[in-house]
Amino acid sequence: MGKFKQLETDYPIPELLQRDIDALQEGVENDVLYVDCLQDEVRSSAHGCTDAGLTEEQAEEIIDYYCRRRW
Repeated sequence: MGKFKQLETDYPIPELLQRDIDALQEGVENDVLYVDCLQDEVRSSAHGCTDAGLTEEQAEEIIDYYCRRRW
């Protein structure tokens, strides 16, 4: 598996979503067995943040990057 690298965006990531991304990063770096659960949290937060400033396209970009890959 490759090294975890956070997605660089030209739009702000809402705080709740950033916390979930940080938790995913920590889980990947510590090789936890529940990475899929952490990815689900990122997915859920990304969808929830469409009411808090993210567009659907931005949410899908985040989901594609963090949730549709094997860490």
